[in-house]
Amino acid sequence: MTTPAFAITPVTPVGVESCDAFLNAYARCAASPGVPEAARPGIRQGINTMRESFRDTVMRNETARPTVAYQCAQAHEAVRKSLIDAFKCDFPAAPSASQALLQTPPSPPRSTGAPTRTAPPPTPEAQALAKANAYTEAQNHLVRSHPLEQQLADYRRDNERVLKLGTKLGANAWYHFGIVDFDGVIGELEKAIALPAAVPEIDAEAARLLAALRELNPTLKALTRYQTTREFKEDGYKFAREQHAILVPRVEAAAKAMETYGSALFEREIARDERRLATLPEDAPARRLLSTSLTLRRAVRRFESLGPKADVAPFLAALAEVSNANRQLGTTFDGMSPKADSSCTGYTDTVASLIGHGRDVARDIRAKGDPSQPAQRFNETYNRSVRDFESCQKNDDRVRPG
Repeated sequence: MTTPAFAITPVTPVGVESCDAFLNAYARCAASPGVPEAARPGIRQGINTMRESFRDTVMRNETARPTVAYQCAQAHEAVRKSLIDAFKCDFPAAPSASQALLQTPPSPPRSTGAPTRTAPPPTPEAQALAKANAYTEAQNHLVRSHPLEQQLADYRRDNERVLKLGTKLGANAWYHFGIVDFDGVIGELEKAIALPAAVPEIDAEAARLLAALRELNPTLKALTRYQTTREFKEDGYKFAREQHAILVPRVEAAAKAMETYGSALFEREIARDERRLATLPEDAPARRLLSTSLTLRRAVRRFESLGPKADVAPFLAALAEVSNANRQLGTTFDGMSPKADSSCTGYTDTVASLIGHGRDVARDIRAKGDPSQPAQRFNETYNRSVRDFESCQKNDDRVRPG
């Protein structure tokens, strides 16, 4: 007799052949060794969400069955390619019946009696966009709440003597711990990973980041409690010293995972906007605005690679390209009738200020000085430029891509 390695929970099929084939193949991929363990629960939840959505659509409106079947066949091809690229997982190809559906798109169902308004299941493209947006929201939360490198530097500065000398410092010595837990961000990442779509550029990095945050989180909570309850007064900082060796490498690993995750999102956004730029007319205000934003983001990549002894020439060259693009954008806005929204002209002013701060950073690096203050102003002004860019697109229809 043989004992199965694990029990499989039975699921109610959709009852549409192409959908059940797609979701079974998706589940097989989720079980493949190449998929990070942290990503598996989210993928499985996403599969269940899709199964329920497809099944409910058919149950509410039987005439939608051909459309749902066709959409599942489409999703099978798109998602299979994305996940194999991302995880090298075992994702079987669509059966011949599903492939045949793609050759004959279904006609809209004819109305019989009272019209029924049922929204079709979202396309794979729409699902991927929603998932990428959820990833971006989690990233924005991280940037606002957890500047880990600075928090770790503050922690070391505040506690270095305590960790070395402990009670020898006397009754007035204090243990300072200011790194808050990741409960909120972990929840956002779990929900984003669980969404029913594949975003190959981000999925693997999101799973790695989630694993790093989950590993770090209990240590943060324990040390926050330790400070809040002042237990360091009772044990002579013993627990603080023990946890220090655990805390630092975990914070560094989480910071590295955050950086990789953020970079993947940044690169995906640039690639998306480059594709969008190619579809816009040469003289359209939307094209000029998007082109300036892309040129600026490329300069930001140069800025992020700067170090104390870096060659600043590539960064200065990138700033010169931003300056040229921004002048052209300003000329475009000046020539618009009616005039461009004030948030749009405000964007060009913010970009001009950003260029100045960037040149100050390069000057201080060349002079072997401290570029930290102009670098901070550069970061703050860049964040303001992002807000101005979004306000311009929101308030002036003429500068919205597409």
